[in-house]
Amino acid sequence: MNVMGIVFILLSLAILMFLCFKGVPIFFSALIAGIFLTITAGLNPIEQMTTTYVAGLAGYVQSFFFIFILGAIYGKIVDISGAADSIANGIVNKCGERAIIPALLLACGVMAYGGISVFVCLFTVYPIMISMFKKGDISRTLIPVVYLSGAGTFACMMPGSPQIQNLMPGEILGTPPTASLVPGLITGFLELALVFIFIMWWAKRCKEKGMHFEMTAKDELVLQAKAGKKVPPFLLSILPLIILLVTLNVFKLPPEVALLCGCVAGLICFVKYIDWKKIWSNLGDGFKDGTMPLLNTAAIVGFGGLVKVAPAFQTIIEKVTSMQGNPLIAAAIAVTVMSGVCASGSGGLGIALPIVKDAFGSVVNLEALHRVSTISCLTLDSLPNNGLLITTLNVSETTHKNAYFPVFITTVIVPFIATAFYIALCAVMGIC
Repeated sequence: MNVMGIVFILLSLAILMFLCFKGVPIFFSALIAGIFLTITAGLNPIEQMTTTYVAGLAGYVQSFFFIFILGAIYGKIVDISGAADSIANGIVNKCGERAIIPALLLACGVMAYGGISVFVCLFTVYPIMISMFKKGDISRTLIPVVYLSGAGTFACMMPGSPQIQNLMPGEILGTPPTASLVPGLITGFLELALVFIFIMWWAKRCKEKGMHFEMTAKDELVLQAKAGKKVPPFLLSILPLIILLVTLNVFKLPPEVALLCGCVAGLICFVKYIDWKKIWSNLGDGFKDGTMPLLNTAAIVGFGGLVKVAPAFQTIIEKVTSMQGNPLIAAAIAVTVMSGVCASGSGGLGIALPIVKDAFGSVVNLEALHRVSTISCLTLDSLPNNGLLITTLNVSETTHKNAYFPVFITTVIVPFIATAFYIALCAVMGIC
């Protein structure tokens, strides 16, 4: 057995994780780790980086270009029209001030499940969170956990979601967005329940400790910027979301086509609420918003391609596939670890899922593999170096020290529980 080869593969992954954790841009992290991997594997680094690495990167861009770009443009249209504000306000107002946290959790989840980018959701819902947290005298340290739990857990992993974490497995495995519908929905609602129970307990604990809401100068400016803005009615605002979900999950159109339908529906529905003089500038910004995460994930996938050509990799595959037990467990572990390495669920999927497909594709239910991958990629992606987490902390003027622990519970521990529950549920239902 090529023990040293396996050690060097693991070391290259450790280098990638260390560099990402230290804030080195993903492209450079993948490049450095990839060069180390090729040299230690006895391969020509120049040849492999210019062929294998580039082929993996380019192949990913080719497969997911329109999903990333159209998804970002769709989110931009919903944002600039004020529809996202209308959706969030409508849900919060319906629930009332006595249910501030459940209302905000639901609002974030609905927008994310409706296909709006988690970054767009953040800047949309933040002013509403400030206003409602002030009314309820809720500590601002709960803003990150409420937002990230609503937009980044159950809404991304449930069947039918148009978020990239649910669409990517379908593109790789050839499965529909609604893959493993019943056990997936059961697991999704369990995750929602666990998140809700913990956040309500944590909010009560903060109250008992005498923690209050403190308005900042930045908060005042944010509220002033949103004051008096004309937004579409609630029902009109959710119409493009419904069209997107229906075209994707009912008419079974390809994700790219469904997202395009959502974009067109948004432009038509919000024609009175969009500043058409700035439309090309705004759509250009949406394109830019989609390009960066696409290329970052593609850079990681290129590194995954290098791993696959390392001679010791075949030894790893043979050992893994010869192990007795449930292949869904091995798949979940692989996706989880890679998501932690990349600090990104989509990055983890990009590396692990093609490998898992090669190893287990012929012996496992592909829809179950799709769903367990979607659930497990949303575990270790939320470690302290996650980009969305850092952005949320900066926007909410909180820190890892005073706000990360509850986030860790709801976005790491709860998804771990959900992953284990889903695998157990599949075993009970005879799905494997």
